[in-house]
Amino acid sequence: MMVGMERGVRIGTMSLTLVMAILGIFFLGWNFPVGDPSGQWNVAGFSFDGLTAFFLFLLFLGQGVASLYGLGYMKEYEGKKSLISFSLSWVAFLGSMAGVLLVNNGFYFLFLWELMSLFSFFLVVYEHEETSNRKAAFIYFVMTHVGTVFLIAAVLYLYSKTGSFLYGDWAAIASELSPGEKIVSFYVFGGFGTKAGLVPFHIWLPYAHPVAPSPVSALMSGVMVKIALYMIMRLVWLTLAPMELWWGGLMLALGVLSAFIGILYACVERNVKRLLAYSTVENMGILTMALGTAMIAQTLGYTELVVLALAAFFWHGVHHLLFKSNMFMAAGNIIQATHTKKLDQMGGLLKKMPRTGLWAMVGAVGLAALPPLGGFWGEWLLFHALWKTSIQVGGGLLKLMLPLILTALAFVSALALATMVKWFSGAFLGQARTANAEKAQELPWSQTVSMGSSMMLTLLILLWPQGLLKLMSVPIQVLSYQSSSSLTDSLISPFFSDFLSLITPYILLLGLFSGTLYLLSGGKRRRVSGTWNCGVPLTPRMQYTSLGITMPLRIVLKRILAFHSIIDKKFGENPYVLQSLKYRGRTREMVEEAFYRPSMKLVLWCADRIRILQTGSIHTYLAYILLTLVVVLIWTM
Repeated sequence: MMVGMERGVRIGTMSLTLVMAILGIFFLGWNFPVGDPSGQWNVAGFSFDGLTAFFLFLLFLGQGVASLYGLGYMKEYEGKKSLISFSLSWVAFLGSMAGVLLVNNGFYFLFLWELMSLFSFFLVVYEHEETSNRKAAFIYFVMTHVGTVFLIAAVLYLYSKTGSFLYGDWAAIASELSPGEKIVSFYVFGGFGTKAGLVPFHIWLPYAHPVAPSPVSALMSGVMVKIALYMIMRLVWLTLAPMELWWGGLMLALGVLSAFIGILYACVERNVKRLLAYSTVENMGILTMALGTAMIAQTLGYTELVVLALAAFFWHGVHHLLFKSNMFMAAGNIIQATHTKKLDQMGGLLKKMPRTGLWAMVGAVGLAALPPLGGFWGEWLLFHALWKTSIQVGGGLLKLMLPLILTALAFVSALALATMVKWFSGAFLGQARTANAEKAQELPWSQTVSMGSSMMLTLLILLWPQGLLKLMSVPIQVLSYQSSSSLTDSLISPFFSDFLSLITPYILLLGLFSGTLYLLSGGKRRRVSGTWNCGVPLTPRMQYTSLGITMPLRIVLKRILAFHSIIDKKFGENPYVLQSLKYRGRTREMVEEAFYRPSMKLVLWCADRIRILQTGSIHTYLAYILLTLVVVLIWTM
């Protein structure tokens, strides 16, 4: 009976949130803001404009895909864990994210932001029986509240200047703030940068994602981290305007650092979900670079480049949501099938799980930013925005740095390709490396239909890009203060013509290649035999492992990766004959080792030293209170 109730909770909760997502998308379709960029409605502390509508669309899209996947995925927990607590946290998490997007009041925002953080923590710690899971959730809890401290400071400072929590009242006095007072935006960047997973605030992602259920990972990586960037646009770009040049420079620097560090650690990672978590850091870096470029162009008055950079941001944001959700769902499937998260213990899953493998391959191509899929076009737009901005700036540090940032972005793109090749080949190609991988079976249709639906949406966008471009033009109007007609002339028409001219050769080559293969094969399937290996049977030990593929990168960049290896050799009587060799290698998080661990040790050291104040005497504590009261009275005189 208990299992039946949990089945009902699972199906009811996921069906409800799926239906709500579909209804939400239909509602936005009928009521999407168009026309006047400043047009919005405000009711009881909530607001709705083009920027809000676009991110609500992202939320409903991610919610729908994750809920459809959760229908099958959460079945594994029936009879093992309570699904009631998960369902309550799931619904509250979705509702709090929607509230953060709709609210226009600083007090309500902090309340809903804290709810979003709290219920996402409950989802991350769902499998709390494992010590490592509790540790990961605790790190996430601490980091998200470090960010909240920054946000509380910013909100209270703006309240002290206006006596109001409304964003509109803050915007009214923003032009009167001195450059020194606008340092409050630094607290906004720090608070939201923590939730967005930007380096150096990113350390919670590689801990939280591997332990969270895969639908939660898909939703957090695809939607939640982007809400942090939405709030930067809402509170910095729209509220604290006019724009400051250093805002864009800071965002650009954080973006480059996050993209480089994120993809570097993703490239050497061997845990399937931890790798995707670092990939999220990389893609959030790319989105932050696009936002920083748009801020710089806005400050310098380059209107067309503002539109181009924002187009890169919104285009890449949609496709990252779809591709990354798909990849986390693929990771969830292969973990359930093989009972391991280590790439080196998988292999050969394409034969065992063909549907999962097919959609995972499409997702990997998208995250690798290979043409003709949509992941390529977002980075292509960003390349253009950076290059044109570097040409138009008159001189100075920006003139020197922008070409270097372009080079860094190219290097990040190359590493992203290598990372996705390693991820897919390690999991799906070759022979099974373990007995669990050999016994793996395809998962239920609900867990592959959700993957297929997200990938079909990316293919639909590829065939009909005008739809997404028109959708993107609405939030771009809000941020660039342009009319819809001028955006159509400066963005949609040129992009669509360039898109067709660039994608046509790929379509022709694909058709030519497929036709040639068909003619050579005579339209028949040919018998496939095993790979020739000089007469020696192939074994899984002969395959490249994820460690072997990335070992050169580990060695070359071992200082950045905090990589340490130990090789134990055992010789026999003859010193030239090696009997056995054992290799142990470990990669540590550089930022964690250099900053967070020393900071934690310092805090613990200070806490240990001030324990002397805890005497256990009530008279001592009364003296502390009296001393504090005296200091406060003197301070207020």
